Amino acid sequence: MKFFNTGLFLAALFLINPASNLWADEKTSPVSIWKELLEKKSDSVTWVSVTVRIEVSSGGRSFPPSERKLEALGTVIGKDGLIVLSLNQVDPTDSILARMRSPGNVNVNYTEVLILLEDGSEVPANFLLKDEDLDLAFIRPLPTDSNDSIPEEFLAVEYNELEIPNVETLDEVVSLGKLGRNLYRKSTLQRGWVNAVIDKPRDYLVVENVTPGTPVFDRHGKWIGVTAFRKEGGRPSGVITVPAFDVMEIARQVRERTE
Repeated sequence: MKFFNTGLFLAALFLINPASNLWADEKTSPVSIWKELLEKKSDSVTWVSVTVRIEVSSGGRSFPPSERKLEALGTVIGKDGLIVLSLNQVDPTDSILARMRSPGNVNVNYTEVLILLEDGSEVPANFLLKDEDLDLAFIRPLPTDSNDSIPEEFLAVEYNELEIPNVETLDEVVSLGKLGRNLYRKSTLQRGWVNAVIDKPRDYLVVENVTPGTPVFDRHGKWIGVTAFRKEGGRPSGVITVPAFDVMEIARQVRERTE
């Protein structure tokens, strides 16, 4: 009888402890962390509108210039509104060259760049830098004295160079994004996983189910990079994630050149 009572006591402990541990795990589970990320950091992703003037020459002749308006998602990486995008999403050069039957030149000039905020306002910005190798573009709001619509401070992804996340193949990740205008630009989370970690000739990740220009986060909610295109022969050949360290290093150089 004594053995039976002890068994019941141990069984009760077994039932109670897993339940309490499960509750604690739910508080710190990746899903809970990602939902909090969506709630608190969704505005670190924004739509950007660009108007480009395109000049094309081929076969010894020049064609009349044309204009095109493009929209792309970008990641806010600084409280000053510095934003990084996938260059391919805002530069039609590659797509035009791919359709040309003979060799030629394509010149793209940015006549208007606008950051589209959550409240519907538009912030004029400057196109600062193109990094064609990494397929990254950097823009920043125009100076405050000529830009009444600029917020005092932008919500940016958090980065700590002393705490670089360790990411491995098959790790689960998420990317923050926003739907298009027809779906009211609603914020989204896309759940994916790391297919490969590339370290030569330079570091980048191959992540499943991501959208170019958006930030990717690990299971702890740490920012690990921005999605862009991998190029081969000057043309997009696949989607990659550029590590946050590389993005911020280029951002530092952008600031040094423009300040």
